[in-house]
Amino acid sequence: MSYFKIIEEIIFNARGPPPLEGIKVVEFAHYILGPNIPRLLAQLGAEVIKIEPPPRGDRWKYASMWGGKGFYKGMRIDYLYLNSNKYFVGIDFKKEEGRKLIVELAKRADVFVENMEPGTLDRYGLGYLQLKEVNPRLIYVSASGYGNWGPLSKLPSYDIIGQAESGLIDTTGWEDGVSEAYRLPDYPGDWLPSTMAVSAIIAALIYRERTGKGQYIDLSQAASMQRFMYHFTYMSLTGTRLKRSGFIDPSAYASGVFKTADGRFVAIAAMTERQYDALAEIVPGLKGLRDARDRESLWRKYEALRAWASTKTLGDLLELGKKAGIPIQPVLNDKEVLEDPWRAERGSVLRIKDRLYGEIVVPGPIVKMSGTPLSIKWVARPVGYHNRLVLIRKLGLPQGEVERLEKEGVLGYWDGQPGNMPPPGWKAEEDPVFKGEKDEVEP
Repeated sequence: MSYFKIIEEIIFNARGPPPLEGIKVVEFAHYILGPNIPRLLAQLGAEVIKIEPPPRGDRWKYASMWGGKGFYKGMRIDYLYLNSNKYFVGIDFKKEEGRKLIVELAKRADVFVENMEPGTLDRYGLGYLQLKEVNPRLIYVSASGYGNWGPLSKLPSYDIIGQAESGLIDTTGWEDGVSEAYRLPDYPGDWLPSTMAVSAIIAALIYRERTGKGQYIDLSQAASMQRFMYHFTYMSLTGTRLKRSGFIDPSAYASGVFKTADGRFVAIAAMTERQYDALAEIVPGLKGLRDARDRESLWRKYEALRAWASTKTLGDLLELGKKAGIPIQPVLNDKEVLEDPWRAERGSVLRIKDRLYGEIVVPGPIVKMSGTPLSIKWVARPVGYHNRLVLIRKLGLPQGEVERLEKEGVLGYWDGQPGNMPPPGWKAEEDPVFKGEKDEVEP
């Protein structure tokens, strides 16, 4: 058996507990930037309780894609995955008894994550300095557009704003004075910074193990996006702006995305001398330009590759790439990713059977680990769905107390709007998890 086959066997037969098992997280967040942080922690095994003000809750569930076509069985499709492995509790934090419940949950928590407007939770006694008094070991994460101090701290921000403020959008398009600058799709301004926050939380958990002390983590969306870039360093050292390069990688000997003879798109990248020389043997116009990487030469290489690729089918190009050892791969569409057997084998594209919403295909856990398998056990639930499960079974409140809080509006549930409802045919009286009689993970 080969070395890599042994590694594969070890990973796919992992049976240990998840790495963050026993870590408790309270989430008070909406949209993507905040909720993605607990989502990743939940994949790592943490128990996440998502608090939403009833009946509307997290606003992202109502932001319909393409005129309302992004819903599935009454729930926004990406919201289902973004909030997987979480417990949903509907608490009115503007009522005193609601705030007391949140404080009780925070007392038992290891991590508290929020992405409200800076200062919002402080006004209700739920800020870091207040919760630190009742739980000194708490790791408190605030995620916002610009952080909790500075001249922009009170301004709202979303993915496109983070991309703009970080300078990312200015790097897109072609340096020809005509092309527009583009927003990168699918919200990297939320996904990337939130991933960085998870790294900080894990570091804070390790620090707490050594010292017994919690701490405050302040995440700025715009500043975090900037951490992926070096353009301002280039400007400081050269005095000039790093020009846009479109599909071309200015660090490569030759690269780009090209349309094929059969109407597909293909990516080509020659990053080494050997790869470029192999490419120059089969592409007219490349010989003699290997070490020339000024803008004019890169453009000549791009045009030579564009003309060549346009005469070949995708299959021809992939075969040539394999034979010559040149990185050439297709630009895959959603259907091809969905049906790719390699991704299914790795669990990158994962089919899960959710107890409420049935079979759903979702992106698999973030990494593969040999001793601590990660998992996605269930997807999102409507506002307040786990009220009884969390408050009776996990927090220890008497059932009568929970019923009183429901009657007084301290606890609440979903409003039945598209994006915030159980699937069609669901019956409360037949759902033991909703009634608090069993956990999501119990058989």
